[in-house]
Amino acid sequence: MKYKQLKQIYCDDTLAEALYSREVECFHYEFDRINFAKLLETLPPSPYRDNVQQRHDETLDRMATVDAIYTALESQITDPEAHAAAIVRTTEKRKNHVPVK
Repeated sequence: MKYKQLKQIYCDDTLAEALYSREVECFHYEFDRINFAKLLETLPPSPYRDNVQQRHDETLDRMATVDAIYTALESQITDPEAHAAAIVRTTEKRKNHVPVK
């Protein structure tokens, strides 16, 4: 579709924000994965350990999904300079924002 009302700057900023959100999402999954892995190093065989292992494995699956989405989003960058400018603008908007999962 040829956009008639959406400005390119809006599209660029939206893409930059989507990529940022996937980075935050991946950070939290990585944080969880590391914690689960550390727990698995010390937990004896038990139903709890099995649950932690399942959560670890599910986290790896989710990380792979996020990575695939990130790659798909990156493929939509058509102008690296415009994207870099969008990163600057969106970072400025988030200056006092603390990301939440």
